[in-house]
Amino acid sequence: MVVPVVWLVHAPGAGPRVRVDNWPLLLVTLVLSALLASTLGLLLGTAVDASAFGALLGLLLAAATMLGCVYYPWTALDPIGWVQVLTLANPLVYMSEGLRANLTPATGSMPAWAYLTALTAGTAVLGLLALRRFTRRVRT
Repeated sequence: MVVPVVWLVHAPGAGPRVRVDNWPLLLVTLVLSALLASTLGLLLGTAVDASAFGALLGLLLAAATMLGCVYYPWTALDPIGWVQVLTLANPLVYMSEGLRANLTPATGSMPAWAYLTALTAGTAVLGLLALRRFTRRVRT
């Protein structure tokens, strides 16, 4: 959602310079990001009580967005090494970095092998956990 807003709302002369060098890589990144977000949503939906979900979602979205490298590249955290390492636990980092690498390659981002591996492994692990929890909840 940030990309379309930035295209529409920016300071004069400060519009983003978007360039896609590798369309297949962008499509793979988009599909893997959607799958990871879906599995994470299923996991949260099966792990959190419905009455507490609204409050948790607000808290999670704020923290995930601020520490998910949505508004800045992951490499910008180099001076604060411990924060840079901690953010690697946030799946949103890999989605943001993958899109940044494909849409604005000049800004500098995580290498493709790193975010693709994390998106694939994250989808597999979170998907397995989510399916287990979902199956348990359906059976009980």
